[in-house]
Amino acid sequence: MMTIKVSTPKLAYVCSGLQAAKKFSINTIDWNYPMEIITLNHEPNGPSSFKDALVINMYNYFKGSEPQKDKIEHPIEQEGLTYIQEPNKPVYRYYHNGRYIKYQRFTASGELAVIDYFNENRQRFKREEYDSSGYVHSLMYMDLETNKPKQHLYLRADGTCYMTKWYKNDGTTEKIVIFDEKENIVNVSCSENELSYFFLSRLINKTKYLFLTSENEIYTTLKSLSVKYSSMYLGFIETNEMLDSPEKEIDHLDAFVVPSLKRYHDTVQKAGPRTNIYYVSDEPFTRKRFADKLIDQVPFNNQLKNMDVELLTSEWQSKSDLYLSAKVEFKGDISAHSVGRHKMYWKLKNQKSGTESIFNANVSSEEALMFTVSGTLRVHSVLDQLSTIELYLCCEWDNRFFASSVRVNDPKEIPSLERSISGWQITLAEENNHLRVHTAEGFRRKLMKRLFVKK
Repeated sequence: MMTIKVSTPKLAYVCSGLQAAKKFSINTIDWNYPMEIITLNHEPNGPSSFKDALVINMYNYFKGSEPQKDKIEHPIEQEGLTYIQEPNKPVYRYYHNGRYIKYQRFTASGELAVIDYFNENRQRFKREEYDSSGYVHSLMYMDLETNKPKQHLYLRADGTCYMTKWYKNDGTTEKIVIFDEKENIVNVSCSENELSYFFLSRLINKTKYLFLTSENEIYTTLKSLSVKYSSMYLGFIETNEMLDSPEKEIDHLDAFVVPSLKRYHDTVQKAGPRTNIYYVSDEPFTRKRFADKLIDQVPFNNQLKNMDVELLTSEWQSKSDLYLSAKVEFKGDISAHSVGRHKMYWKLKNQKSGTESIFNANVSSEEALMFTVSGTLRVHSVLDQLSTIELYLCCEWDNRFFASSVRVNDPKEIPSLERSISGWQITLAEENNHLRVHTAEGFRRKLMKRLFVKK
């Protein structure tokens, strides 16, 4: 059985919020693995769980646990105030001695949602937002000229502030400050992305997750985190959003899931062979189980850079079978968990027609990042056009792909013997310091061409 990096890894599906589309995406995948859902939007009435998954909301995380709250009722009628209801809407405008002082909006089920407060010039200076239990969860102080929030306070049920945001005149975030229960400053951020980065960093330090997302902006944040935390897993699920150039992002991803078989083949064609590309149909009830396989195949972020292949021996075993052995050396570093997670194979490619054949590479010795490999290559498998046939050794190692032609240090190792296969004359030779098979038309092939030439 393959060793997993951590004893109990968890999947974490990260999204801005649990909208209907996200619920559908989660619902139609048979994850078959422990998972938690991480949301980044402020959702005071959001669920604490969905299906069998725990929902971790960023704002609830910083707010901390709270005791059970008794529900507060907010009557429409208020002593000393008169009001007017908007026709057929749960919206009320309140007056005191003829002056408009506040606006209240209720939900369809009768719960208070919002109160806006107005000064003597009918300018809105404050807004309170209420949760489903009747407590203020959000308090905004407004810019009197633009009628937009100038400062936004996020509150616990007891009224203490756990986060405050300051906004610039153009509405962009200027500063975000997080407080603990004793009003000590925990963190200061200058943007929403910095806030998300800080939050996800805390989660990474607490639990080893495989982070999955289908949102480009969140993927960008997760990708920047993966640079800092080499132990972090990262995946992207394409739904309505797509990465601009997935073939360029593959090396950063442990899992790239596409809902289209065509997109799957297009991505493989552009990015080369990868074990981290998955096709999972987005049709209801047809998504295949892939989480177990994903966990088994997840890379351990090795830092390999290149592969060098040096010829040891080469000999013809028959007219068409070429035996090769070579010394292989990798540059870079790998973690202990990545040892042994490599797959090597020989590849023959007809330079003119593009025809390819793949053969198993047997590893006879392994020491650190140095290997001795061998294999028998059937040259006739690519002889469909007169051409030079290139020899490569390929390696897939934790979703990193390497391909290197065989380097020749001692030309005397190369046999000068020519072979004839079905009218082809083939010669093993050195070209530009690398091993190549050159083909030429033999006598039999030339004769057959002359016999069948049209008069």
